[in-house]
Amino acid sequence: MYMKDNYIFKYILLLPIFVFIQILVLNEVFLSLYIIPFLYVGLIINLPIKEPKWFSLLYAFIIGLLIDIFSSTIGFHSTACTLIAFIKPFICKITISQKIITETEEITLKKIGSRAFLMLSLILILIHHSCLFFIEHLSFNLNVLLKIIASSLSTYVVILISQLFFNSNNK
Repeated sequence: MYMKDNYIFKYILLLPIFVFIQILVLNEVFLSLYIIPFLYVGLIINLPIKEPKWFSLLYAFIIGLLIDIFSSTIGFHSTACTLIAFIKPFICKITISQKIITETEEITLKKIGSRAFLMLSLILILIHHSCLFFIEHLSFNLNVLLKIIASSLSTYVVILISQLFFNSNNK
């Protein structure tokens, strides 16, 4: 009933790859003050629904902590990542039909369908970015709202592109 060991090893191997892409590429690409895509959120979204809770929370925290360390932020990313890992099972119950996927399968565009994946991803990305930017700015104004929306949309696009890339390789 729990996540198979091969998923654990897969996600442990993907972690440094996604962190390096985030730090060395996406954080360095200056699109605007408001657009910052966060590819690593996709790893948390893709985790199976029913993996051990400790693994999901620890994994999300470690991803966020690594991004915090390399971005010189103080717990912003680790807090936002841990939050979405914590609420993901509840959001999955709302967005994914229980008939589509077993609780031990990875959540991918190919497995759960575009509508469910798009809804789940968008909700989790918006929650992640809202938490991240509220903590970063400690206020709410039009600039923060624009940053949440623009960064969420760019993250959404980057995650969808990565889903299409990985799905085309898994035929």
